[in-house]
Amino acid sequence: MDNQITDYRQTFMTDNGKRVLAHLLAEAGYFDCDLKTTEELAVLNFAKNILKNMGICNTPDNIGQFVNKLFEISIGKEM
Repeated sequence: MDNQITDYRQTFMTDNGKRVLAHLLAEAGYFDCDLKTTEELAVLNFAKNILKNMGICNTPDNIGQFVNKLFEISIGKEM
């Protein structure tokens, strides 16, 4: 693993880091389906880049693992 991936993962792997990452992703629209403006999409791409810098979703194998993890999440009520 290169230093950048290690640094990102160590930053976000703590409980505080996980909460911050979840907040960043939510604020960036990662979980929204109705982003419309160029600015909204730019912010979303920045959030996706954080995941890429953590080594998540940057290879076909990672993407498969990511998708499999989605099915471990319990189904919640719509907001």
